[in-house]
Amino acid sequence: MEEHVSSNISSRSSNEEDSGRIGPPDVILDILSNVGTLIVEPDRLGVASHSNFSTVRANCCVYRGKWIYEIMLGSKGVMQLGWCTLNCRFSQEEGVGDTPDSYAYDGTRLRKWNVKTFKYGEAWLSGDVISCAIDLDNGTVEFFRNGHSMGIAFSNVKTGPGYAYFPAASLSMGENIHNLNFLNVITFPVPGYKPLQEPRWGEIRQAQALLRYLERLVSILLDDDKVAGFDARIAKADITQLPLAEQRTRISTAFLIAAHVFDKLGPLLKNLYIVEACLLPTLLQLSGGGVWHQSKPALLKMLDLFWALLQDFEVRQCMESLAAVLLASYRYTPVLPDFKNAKKFLALTVCILRHQRTRRYLLSSFEFVDRYVFVLNCFTFDKLKFPVFMHIKPPDDSGLQDLIPEVWWPTSVKVGFQLDDTENMLPDSTESLERKRKYISSCEKLRCTVEELEKMQVEMLKLLLLHNDVMEGKTSRDCFLEKFHILLKESSGITWVFHSHTCPLPVLLCFFHRLLQAVRFYWDMFQSEDPERFTFSGDAFVPIHMFWSDNRDAGEFQRCGGLMSHLNRTLGTEVNRAQGFEVRDDGKVVKMERKSARDAGNEDYPAREMPSGNSIMELLDGLVLLYHAAAHKQLAKMWSLQDTMQDFVLALQDTKEKLRKCPKELIAVREDLERACQVFTEKVTELSRHMGWVISVVYSQSKQRDVEWLLRVVLRTLERASCYRQLFQYVPEYYIESCFSAFNALRSFFHPTQPFTELPNVEHLLQQYATFLVDHFGDTRIVSNDLRDKLVQALACFTCFRDTLTVLETLPMNKRLSMVQTLLAPYENRSWAHTNWILVRIWKGCGFANRYRYLPNLIPSKVQPTDFSFVSLQEPCPSRVFQSLLAKTLLDNETLSTAFLDSLMNQLNWSFSEFVGMMQEIQQMSSRSDNLLLEGRQVKICAACFEISACLLRVLEMVATVAPQLFTDWSRPSAELFLKRIMQLLSQIVMRVTMPDGAFETLVSLPIPGLDCVTYFPILTVTVGILVQLIVRCGGSSQEKAVRALLTDTGFQPSALDFVLGNASSQQKSDKKFSFRNYAEVNTEEIQDVELLISHLSNQQKLLSAQTQETDEENLCTICYANPQTAIFVPCHHRSCRTCITQQLLSKRECFFCKATIVAVQDAKGTHYCKLGRQVSWLHHTGWDSMFGHQWDFHWAESKSVKNTAFLGLAHSRKVCCKECQDSCF
Repeated sequence: MEEHVSSNISSRSSNEEDSGRIGPPDVILDILSNVGTLIVEPDRLGVASHSNFSTVRANCCVYRGKWIYEIMLGSKGVMQLGWCTLNCRFSQEEGVGDTPDSYAYDGTRLRKWNVKTFKYGEAWLSGDVISCAIDLDNGTVEFFRNGHSMGIAFSNVKTGPGYAYFPAASLSMGENIHNLNFLNVITFPVPGYKPLQEPRWGEIRQAQALLRYLERLVSILLDDDKVAGFDARIAKADITQLPLAEQRTRISTAFLIAAHVFDKLGPLLKNLYIVEACLLPTLLQLSGGGVWHQSKPALLKMLDLFWALLQDFEVRQCMESLAAVLLASYRYTPVLPDFKNAKKFLALTVCILRHQRTRRYLLSSFEFVDRYVFVLNCFTFDKLKFPVFMHIKPPDDSGLQDLIPEVWWPTSVKVGFQLDDTENMLPDSTESLERKRKYISSCEKLRCTVEELEKMQVEMLKLLLLHNDVMEGKTSRDCFLEKFHILLKESSGITWVFHSHTCPLPVLLCFFHRLLQAVRFYWDMFQSEDPERFTFSGDAFVPIHMFWSDNRDAGEFQRCGGLMSHLNRTLGTEVNRAQGFEVRDDGKVVKMERKSARDAGNEDYPAREMPSGNSIMELLDGLVLLYHAAAHKQLAKMWSLQDTMQDFVLALQDTKEKLRKCPKELIAVREDLERACQVFTEKVTELSRHMGWVISVVYSQSKQRDVEWLLRVVLRTLERASCYRQLFQYVPEYYIESCFSAFNALRSFFHPTQPFTELPNVEHLLQQYATFLVDHFGDTRIVSNDLRDKLVQALACFTCFRDTLTVLETLPMNKRLSMVQTLLAPYENRSWAHTNWILVRIWKGCGFANRYRYLPNLIPSKVQPTDFSFVSLQEPCPSRVFQSLLAKTLLDNETLSTAFLDSLMNQLNWSFSEFVGMMQEIQQMSSRSDNLLLEGRQVKICAACFEISACLLRVLEMVATVAPQLFTDWSRPSAELFLKRIMQLLSQIVMRVTMPDGAFETLVSLPIPGLDCVTYFPILTVTVGILVQLIVRCGGSSQEKAVRALLTDTGFQPSALDFVLGNASSQQKSDKKFSFRNYAEVNTEEIQDVELLISHLSNQQKLLSAQTQETDEENLCTICYANPQTAIFVPCHHRSCRTCITQQLLSKRECFFCKATIVAVQDAKGTHYCKLGRQVSWLHHTGWDSMFGHQWDFHWAESKSVKNTAFLGLAHSRKVCCKECQDSCF
C-alpha cells in the first residue's frame, strides 16, 4: 500500500530553477529593513503601520527577467506600493517612490511616484488585489488592479550591474496590507511574468491526490454502521483490542489505507501554503459550500481521522495553519452583494467548531507572545484576532451601488438625518417619494441578507460557550472566558493603541452584539433548567457579590468608592456581614444568623441573589465593560456620518438656491455653481449609500434592542446594589458610565427609523433611568469628581426636553424633594456649573423675556460658542412642579436657603468680576492696536464667564419670583442682608453694562469671533427682570424695602435704566440704539413693567434725596463709604456699618483691620446684637443663632500643652482664646 501511494504521487512532483532572482525560496518581509513603527504578523506576510510613514521591503530581489507580486489591501488609505533597490534610504517622510531608484503607485491620491509624481491609475479600495509587475529586460514597471492593467507606469527603469529590485511598500498611519503572492498562487496571473515565489506544484499535486484519497475513505467510513462502535472502542484504552487479522472488515482496511495516506500527507500539511491551496478547498467541499444549519458528518469524520492518525505535533501545526487561513480568507475576501464568500468561510468555521476536540484545541492550546514585541500572535483564536470573525465588512462604493442602486436623502433643514422628521422639512415630490420607497426597500433587503451572516456568527459563539464538554477539567466556556478577560483587559487598558489595527472598534461592536445574543440564549436556557432559582434574561442583572469576589480579575478598574484594596480594607467586615459571615476574636469564620443581627440592632442586608450561573454572569459583566470600552465609541463615531451628510445636504440646497437666483447672463458664475452642485450631489449620493449600510447593519432594530437590554441590566444592577448601603462602593465606575452612555445611544444615535419612543415599555425605562440619576447625582458614596460631573451632566441633559422633564415631575415626592435639596446645596467645594444649568432649565420660559431658544442676535443654524449655552439650544420647557417644590424648600429650610443664596451670590460676584477684568483688558488692547489678536483660550473664558453670570442671574430671578420672602420678609434673619447684596450686585451690573463708552460697549462693537453671545440682551433682560419682580410686582412694604435698598446703594443711578428702552442720551446713533422695544422676545406687558419701574424709581429718588441728611465723613464706614459706622467689634473695638460686618461674618469672623477674632458685635450703646459664643442666651430676635449657630459651635477643651489652662475653641476652624480673656471676649 505504501509503495502504491508513493508511486502514484511521485510522478506528480516537479522542480524548476529560477533565474534572475536572488534570495531564499520562501519570500517574506524583511523585518530588519523597516523604517518607522510597524506591526508585522507572525508569518511575515501582513503588516500595519503605526507611525507617520513606515516602509518595509521583502527578503528577495530580482535583476533580470519579468517578475510580479501581489498585495491585498487591508485598508484604502495613503500607501505607496512598488519596487526599490538596496541603496534607497527611506525615512518617516520619504518612502517608496520618493528616491531615484524606487518606483511606486498610490491609489488613494491616484499618483505614480519616482521622485516626481504624475497622475496615474485607478482609485483602490479595501480588499483590492494590486499586482506590481517589473520587466527588467525592457526597463518598465506596470501596475494591475484586480487583474486589470492600469498601463505602463514607468519605462525608464535602470538596469544592469548594481541594480536589483526588492518588492517594497510604504504605509501611512493605520494602513495595512497582506502579501498574497508570498502565500498563494498568483490570483491574477499575467502572461510572461513569473511570481517571486514559484508555487510548489509538486507538493500541491501530492496533497491534492492524497486528499482525494481521504475523501473516498470518508465516504466508506460513513456508509458503515459500525463506525460509531469503532470510535467508542478507540476512545476506551482499557478494552483489549482483538488482533487486526481477526477484524478484517472494510473499516479496518479503510483505516489502514488512511494511515498510509496521512504518513505522506502529514509533513505537507505543516506548510501554511499547502493548507490554503489544498486542504481549505477540500473542507469547503465537505461542508456543503455555505450550508451550516446541520452537522456535516463527512467533515467531522475527516477531522476525526486527522486527530486519530496524524502525529500530535503534525495535527496541531495543521490546525493552527487552518485557523490562520480561515481568518485571512474571511477577513480579506472580496465583498459580493450576496456575501457569498463570507457565508462560505463562516459556514466552514461553524462546522469545524462542532468537532469537540478541534474546538477545544483552538480555544485553549495557544500561548500568547509578549505584547510589546513588534511581531504579534496571529493565530485565529488569539485574544485580538477572534473577534474579526464577528465582523461584517462593508462593501466598497461599487458594491454599495449594487446593493442600494437608488439613493434618497431628506430635504430637512433641521439637524439630523431623520426619516420621520416633518418639522421644517421641504415637501417631497412624487419622484422623491418613489426614490425614498426604493431606498428603504433596498436597506431592508440588505438587512435581511446581513442577518443571515449574524446568525452564523451567533451560532459560532454558542459553540464556544458550551458548558457540558468537559475535557481536562475545563469546558469550552471556561477557555473562552479566559481569552475574553484578556481581550477586555487589552481593550480597556494602556496597550490598546498597539492592537487597534487587528481589532478596531467596528470589529468589537459586532463582537459585542453577537456575544450579547449568545449570552441571552444561555441565560434563558439556565432558567428553563431551574425556573425556581434563575430568572429570565429579560430580568437579568449582575449581583453585587460579583464585584467583591476574589476570583474576579477586575482590580485595575476604578470602583465608585475608590481602589479595590482600599475598599477591602475599610469595608471587609461589612462584606462578611452581607454574606452572612462574621470573624470571631479567635480568627474563625462562622455563619451569622439573621435573627442575631437584628437583635444586635443592625439591619440585615438583602438576601444573596443568583439570577443565573456564575459563568453567564461573568460574561454579562464583561459585556458591560466591552460596551463601555469599545462598542459605544463606535456607535458615536457612526453618528458623525449623519452630521456630515446633513452638512452636504444643506450645502447642496444652498447652492441650488443660488443657482436659481443667479441671472442667466452671468454664464461663468452659473457654470461654477453647476459644477458645485454636481460635486455636492456626488458626495451626498455616496454618503447616502453609506448611510443605508449604517441603517441596515449598525442602527437596525435588533441592535437597538441589544443596547436597550443592556441598559435595563445595568439599571437593575445599580438599583439592587444601592440597597447594600456603603457596599455600593464596590460597583465599578464603568457601570454608571455605561448607564448614561447607553441611554444616550438609544435616544440620539439610532436612526429615526427605530425611534426611541417605540421601544417596548419605554415609560418604565424612562422612570428607571430618571430614578437612577436622581438617586446618584449627589451620591456621597461616589468619590470620583469626574464621575459625579458626568452624572450631573446626564441629569442636565435629561431636564432639557419636555418628555424627560415630565418623567422627573412624576417621580415620587421623596425623590423629587431629594433632587431639589441636592440642587440647592451650597456651591462652594463642589462642581456647580451643571447643577446651575438644571435650575436654569427648570425656570427657562418663565422669566423676563426668557422664552427664546436662540439669542436674538444669533441665527438659528449658528452654533453657540461655548458649552455653557447648551441649555439655550433647546425649546423652553419650564417645570412648575419643581418651581413650587423649590420655593417650599427654600422657605421651610432657613439654613439651606441662607447657605444657597450666599454661595450663589458669591459665585455671581466672582464670575462677573472675572468677566469685567477680561473685558477691560480687551478694551485696553483694542485702544493700543487696530489689529486685535486674542488667544482662543482668552476668548472662550471671557464668553464662559459672561454666560455663567447670565445663568446665575436667571437662578436669582427664579428665587426672587417663587420665593420673594427670602428678600422682602425682614422677619427672616437673612432677608435684609440678601436684599442689600442682590441690589448691590444688580446695581454694579447695570452700571458696568450701560456705561457710555465703557468696556462693555467697546467689547460688543468689536467683531470678535467667539464672543457673539456677549451682548446687551441676555444680561440686561435678566437684571431688569429681577428688579421688576422685587419692585414692581411686590407691593406694600416689600416694595419700599427693595426700592430703598437699591437707591441707597452708592453705585446706582436711576438714569442708567433709561438705556434699556433706548432713552439714554449716551446712545448717539439712533439706528444702533439698544432698546427692549426692538425685540419681539420682550412682550408689551414686560415693556410696561419696565416703564413703571423707571418711573417709580425716579419718583422715589426725588423723595429720598429730600429726606436724606448729610452724614459726617468721619462716621462713614471705611469699608463701603455708604453707611454710617454703627457696629463695634468685640474685643478689638474697630467699627464698620452693620451691613459690611454681617456679610463678613458669613464667611469668616476676622476683623477687617487687625484680623482679630470677633466674638461679638455691639452698637454704640453697648447693646449686643450679635454674640458669637457658646449657644446660650443669644439674642434670638437678630436671628444670628439660626444663621451662624451651626457654624460657630464652641466647645470647651483642655489644653495638652499648657497646664491649668482651658481653651474655648471654634469647632470648625479650631481657633482658641485663653481662659483669662474669656470674660472680656465672651
